[in-house]
Amino acid sequence: MKISLRTATLTGLLLLAAVLGTVLRPTIAAGEKRAALDDTVPKQFGTWRELPNPMIQVDTSVPTTEGTNRDQPYDDLVSRTYVNDKGEQIMVALAYGSQQRQEIKIHRPELCYPAQGWQVASLKPATFTVPTEKGVGIPGFRLVAKQSNGPNYEIVSYWIRIGNSYSDSAWKTRLAIMKEGLQGRMTDGVLVRVSQRTNTLPTQDDIFERQEQFAAQLVAATAPQGRMLLVR
Repeated sequence: MKISLRTATLTGLLLLAAVLGTVLRPTIAAGEKRAALDDTVPKQFGTWRELPNPMIQVDTSVPTTEGTNRDQPYDDLVSRTYVNDKGEQIMVALAYGSQQRQEIKIHRPELCYPAQGWQVASLKPATFTVPTEKGVGIPGFRLVAKQSNGPNYEIVSYWIRIGNSYSDSAWKTRLAIMKEGLQGRMTDGVLVRVSQRTNTLPTQDDIFERQEQFAAQLVAATAPQGRMLLVR
């Protein structure tokens, strides 16, 4: 079986990243003092307000091989359901980790959902128009998941920030962590996920557009100390 030069190179770099991530363990944690997301992310903004009894969401972590405990690489978690004056509901999951390492890093939704009884029906890259310090769009993904043993669909928009960049693949996540580690820094990271659940598959474009608008409003309404954790 022939192995292409590109595949061999990528494999070698991943192995190098894993070794360096263990041997050159960073000692400087970025952003030692930070605000709590629950205090800085508003419970009400615009026409949206938090529901007192939120929906049970798909966990932001994945089960261990034993299926009992979950690998939780997060220091701060916020899970809420918002409703607007039209009765539309949007779930929000914010998962922040102050120390991203090769062996402990943010879990991608396309891995979390299948581990919890959902099938990924589609996964497409997207650029979200969300206010940032740089004033540019945020790269992320739009995902549609189907409940394996039920009628529900979940329409998901998300992005992952690692340090000052955004990750659109597990490979880039590892590379960003390795670059920070080589400079003796332990970078932070966050998963920002908004989603809606339905028992039919509606017009996805409308839902994705609503989610993008919601995310932009949520970030803009978040206090500066919390906003810097969500976007850079």
